[in-house]
Amino acid sequence: MAVVSGGGLDGDSRALRVAGAARAAGYQVTLIGRAPATVALPGVDVRQVTVRDVLRTHRVVRPRPGLRWPLAYRSAAAYEHRTTLLAARRSLLTTRSAELAIVHRPLPLLAVARGGHALAWLWHGVRAVWTKARAAQYRAAVRRREHPAGRPDNLTTEVARLLLGRRAWRRLDPGLLDDEVAYGPVLDAVRPHLIHALGHRSLALAIRAALRAEGSGHRIEVVWDAPPRTPEPTRRATVTGDALLRTFAREADGVVTVGDRLAGELRAGHGLSATPAVARNAPPLAAATLKHPHGVRDRCHLGADVPLLVHTGPVTADRGPVTVIEALPKLYDLHAAFVVPDPDAPGLAALRERAAQLGVPARLHVLPYVPVDEIPAFLSSADIGVLPVHQLPHHQAVLASRYLKYAHARLPVVVSDVRAMAAATLELGNGEVFRARDTADFVRAVGAILTNPRRYRKAYDRVDVLRQRSWEHERTPLLDLYAKLLGPRP
Repeated sequence: MAVVSGGGLDGDSRALRVAGAARAAGYQVTLIGRAPATVALPGVDVRQVTVRDVLRTHRVVRPRPGLRWPLAYRSAAAYEHRTTLLAARRSLLTTRSAELAIVHRPLPLLAVARGGHALAWLWHGVRAVWTKARAAQYRAAVRRREHPAGRPDNLTTEVARLLLGRRAWRRLDPGLLDDEVAYGPVLDAVRPHLIHALGHRSLALAIRAALRAEGSGHRIEVVWDAPPRTPEPTRRATVTGDALLRTFAREADGVVTVGDRLAGELRAGHGLSATPAVARNAPPLAAATLKHPHGVRDRCHLGADVPLLVHTGPVTADRGPVTVIEALPKLYDLHAAFVVPDPDAPGLAALRERAAQLGVPARLHVLPYVPVDEIPAFLSSADIGVLPVHQLPHHQAVLASRYLKYAHARLPVVVSDVRAMAAATLELGNGEVFRARDTADFVRAVGAILTNPRRYRKAYDRVDVLRQRSWEHERTPLLDLYAKLLGPRP
């Protein structure tokens, strides 16, 4: 079988766990994802693919002539050539000015030279105005094409949706064809009996690979691992995703997802013949007993008596990081650690700036990811795990994998009142629930846990609390689905 991830493999815990579970069950596994990847799983063949993004970037860097940007350069090469040439000519003219100031010449010759030089500067000024106007329009066109959210873009999107229907994704997101060029030959060479596709982009790759294989007499079963859909930044991206799923969702031979409620929504929304299997992305049980030599507290250079809360995962506005930062001035010595994929990501600059405005920059710590199998042990030295997410549909339906990471680290949790996580917390008694976006209520919840942390940690001592929320337990429906499609393994 092949496990296909549309992103990088190093931080993709779901892909690594699925590949490991399949290998332990006796399957020959190939793990395929974007380069670079440093992961190494015993007995698993890891294939890295390089997606060149030629088709995606072609649309962005070669804006078509139009009413909005009639003067824009037509390619990145022309833009770079003209702007570089302008800078070079300015440098030559500046050098010439210095030469005329220091080299002695007879007065008539100097006057002629200075007159000619003044005309050259004048001509350079005219060309500079023209070049800068075209360059500015080119940059505006590129920005708009990178984030197509204007009314003309939405109109173009709707026209494509109406005229092309399910095939609109080809017109609206050429980057999907870049994926095909990179992944397609690898899947054709591996010729698996089953493809486990993580996400809807990988599903499209898997279905097309299965069709090509079946044309040559080789049967491939496709399992779609469907995550909750997050809100797209533009109408174009939303329509693209809808068209892609309408084309490929019902072609999958089996579907697995991460929550019961989401499974019901998928069956109803895509007309699936059966309710998807549910396998939550939980850490393995063994990870709960490990000790990390340099945990999150050590990385923050904090003593054992300093209260520390931790937030893991990408930092986006809908995940509520601002609630955490604005609570710090009201929680005295409390420190907050954000464990993120990229500590230099642009979104973190606003977070640091807000912390500085509130006078608590020293109590904000931003740390990089650690290997997937080390996460619970790494987090275990903190006092609280937080999930201050906003009440949006994609947060309501499933229990976030971060919640399970906190549980295996035996951390008390503070979660907002989104349906899935609030229900789990009230059932287990392992934390406090607060009103989403309410900083004062967040402060109350954190204070309640810091007053009596042992009360909340005791929830994890009950029999099978962690076992029932471990990968060893969650992988069973997934392996049952494989057996149903391929037959039982010895």
